[in-house]
Formats: sequence, structure tokens, C-alpha cells
Amino acid sequence: MKLVKVLLITLAVLLVIAGLGWQFWLKEQVAFAKVATAYGAKQVCSCLHVGERPMESCIDDFTVDISAVTVTDDGAVTRASVLGGLVKSEASYSPGLGCTLVKP
Repeated sequence: MKLVKVLLITLAVLLVIAGLGWQFWLKEQVAFAKVATAYGAKQVCSCLHVGERPMESCIDDFTVDISAVTVTDDGAVTRASVLGGLVKSEASYSPGLGCTLVKP
């Protein structure tokens, strides 16, 4: 019985720590990742399809290290993701209109 009580208290403490970690650190990091992937998808889509430049040239335009971001393009949709696709964004190219963000 005492072991169960200790385990429940330990679990409660871990949940509080996890909640505080989410509130003060992870939540902000996830929000930043969402903005970064959306920005990356839109910028690379425009560079590839409007600017008609190669992927390597488009990636070189970023002034910060984006090595954690994976960017792919299938000819009409440009995808940017981080954390193995946990956070991702897509931009779609329409001839004559350019690139717009779309829901992944």
C-alpha cells in the first residue's frame, strides 16, 4: 500500500514538471517550429517556382542555419518539416498566382 502511495506521488510530481516544461519551454518551441516551417515552405516554393532557381540556391538564401528543417518539392507542393514530420507546413504553386500556404 505504501509503495502505491509513493508511486502516485511520484507520478503527480512528474506530471507537474511535464506541465511546467510544456507551458514555459516546449509550447514556445512548437510555436516557433510552426512559424519556421511555414516560412520555409513559402519561401522555397516561391524561389523554386517563381524564381525558377534550383533547391540548393533557395536553401542558401536563409541567413540562419536551417539544417533541422527538411524541405522537399514534388513539382507543385513544397513541404517543410521538423522533428521527423511532427511539425510541418506546405506551400502550393499556382501558375500566374505564385505560392500560397496550404494546410498539410
